[in-house]
Amino acid sequence: SRPAGEGPGVVFIQTASKGSITKAAVGELEQPTVAPGIEVQVAALTELKSEVGDLKSLLLSMQTMLNKGSNCCQGCTSGGGSGVLPPPDEPGLCAAFGDPHFTTFDGAHTIVLRDMVMWLVKSEHILIQGLSKTNTGNFMGFAVGGPFMLNHTLVVYNSSLTGDTTGKLKVTLDGREILNHWDEKGNAEFEAPFLLWAARRTEWDVSMHDHDVLGIKPSINWASGPWPTRFQQAPKGGLYYFKLPNEVEITLSGVDYMSAVIKMAPQQGQSGYCGNFNGVAEDEFEPPVPGSVAKVLVPAWNKAVGEGLEQVSDADNLFKLASPELALSAALVQQASALQVGPEDPMVSPCKDGHALDEAEQACVSIPDTDLRAACIADFCLIEKASAVDDAAMAGVMEERLSDGRVPLFVGHGPCRDVNGQALRAVRTKGVRIAMECQELLREVGAAIAGVVGAQLKTEGTCELVIGPGTDVHDFSDFAPSGGGWVGADLGGGVDDPHAAGLGAASFVAGVEKDLSWNCWRLD
Repeated sequence: SRPAGEGPGVVFIQTASKGSITKAAVGELEQPTVAPGIEVQVAALTELKSEVGDLKSLLLSMQTMLNKGSNCCQGCTSGGGSGVLPPPDEPGLCAAFGDPHFTTFDGAHTIVLRDMVMWLVKSEHILIQGLSKTNTGNFMGFAVGGPFMLNHTLVVYNSSLTGDTTGKLKVTLDGREILNHWDEKGNAEFEAPFLLWAARRTEWDVSMHDHDVLGIKPSINWASGPWPTRFQQAPKGGLYYFKLPNEVEITLSGVDYMSAVIKMAPQQGQSGYCGNFNGVAEDEFEPPVPGSVAKVLVPAWNKAVGEGLEQVSDADNLFKLASPELALSAALVQQASALQVGPEDPMVSPCKDGHALDEAEQACVSIPDTDLRAACIADFCLIEKASAVDDAAMAGVMEERLSDGRVPLFVGHGPCRDVNGQALRAVRTKGVRIAMECQELLREVGAAIAGVVGAQLKTEGTCELVIGPGTDVHDFSDFAPSGGGWVGADLGGGVDDPHAAGLGAASFVAGVEKDLSWNCWRLD
């Protein structure tokens, strides 16, 4: 007999006839004693094993189907051919920010000054929308949905839309707020399997974020600083990163109301303010009417042309469809739903004629920063009142004094220059030769001495701190830079004579005199 508790088996019986073997089931010979409940447990385990196997097969089938769907969205056909799927197209980047301005996948630079819900990407499978508020723009909301998201909706919006004066960014998935529980560093993560992986960070993470985002070429140098500063260091509102199906990625911060970058591959029939993604930038914009904008604004003031530039219909409005009864503010949904369709031509020239442009340029000439002066000119023409000058000047003060700590912002390759293109006074160190150390010194000394406005470093030279007129150079004796301190025992030898020929009297780094052997940083 066999031990009790084992399953059915087989025995062989030798009969009288030589070589004749008879096979019989054990159960036919004897009925072993089986412990109570064992058969039920064995049956349950067998059924569970079968269910696990079915689940693994289902997951494998779903993953295979998703992969095929992703590739087929790139243009494969369902029948014929060799059966080998073509490689997907290379992904590209589209940026939306500020008024809002756009840098399309093909590299065109456009602007739209309307209060509207707009298509950023409109295609059969991928739907991405933006929300701009007030008739001069302000990019405040970002929404993703469509079949590739299995019709789930991801929304990011600036909290000032709902009356929160902090201007923080909020994120919802199908109306439920996510990424709202931060650790002590302000970081958070969220995952919805097969749909979304999301993260909030307080600063750029080279192991997570896409370095290509920092390489987007802006049309002009914006007042918020060089493009990378929208995402590097500690950007306002935090830094958000989303990985979605079909290898779509979103990088987003709260700088300039909202700055968002979409990374994705081209889609069949794609349209919207991110362009048609056909590799040709020239078919996505028209330049502004000559004389309608200041020269400094022309590269950024192109009118978008093409398909998908209409106001998003109420039925397709992802902001409205994102389950407002859960967590998405009813006020936001109401605003997104009630936005009025503007005139057929969405492009508004900031200055109605050449005389208005001349008047605006004359009124704003006192604004030292090139970019803020350009914004002043635009606002002066748009709102037709001189308070734009005060607003721009105040913005300059706010940026310089009340930003998230005074931090070095890279201005360009070349020695620092003021708004008139003239050199500024500088205090030179003896041994600080590394760019990172020069920036750290600028941050440290600039936090204590208000007259420090920037720094410059020449290849094979030493770091120089740029200072405004009236700054007492002897205050620098409280600091001891590495490599031997400052040039000149009494600091006089390291300071350019403020009355020397060619030196400006301004106290703001507005640009550079192009020279690849120099780096210039402005302290903001």
